[in-house]
Amino acid sequence: MKLTYRGVDYESNPLAVEMTPGEMGGKYRGQQWRRHYPRHIPIPQPVAELKYRGVPYCVGDSLDVEAMKLRKQPEAIATEKTGQKAGQELTNTHLDHIRRNLEHRLQVAREKGDQTLIRLLEDEARQIIVGS
Repeated sequence: MKLTYRGVDYESNPLAVEMTPGEMGGKYRGQQWRRHYPRHIPIPQPVAELKYRGVPYCVGDSLDVEAMKLRKQPEAIATEKTGQKAGQELTNTHLDHIRRNLEHRLQVAREKGDQTLIRLLEDEARQIIVGS
């Protein structure tokens, strides 16, 4: 196709893109329509480690970048036992903080003399003990 832009003639050769009809569609003003998508095979971008002004960064698919980082740092991968031990330690620390917070709230309620709040906090303490 021959075109002209600001007095300059040029030839337009549009790319032929194969389209596939999609599942989504509908009806607009009595006419059926269906969404069409270009049919192509995605080309994965290569993962590259780059550096800009001394700051390292990676380009490429985010999953591939993460996999590359894990391969570079094998010591960062925790074993299952270490993960379970850390999880149990975290749970114990969390429960300890909850107990301390509850004790403080109970102490403040006793200082104020609020019997209803004291009863509620004691119920909460019993629930924590049963849940542990």
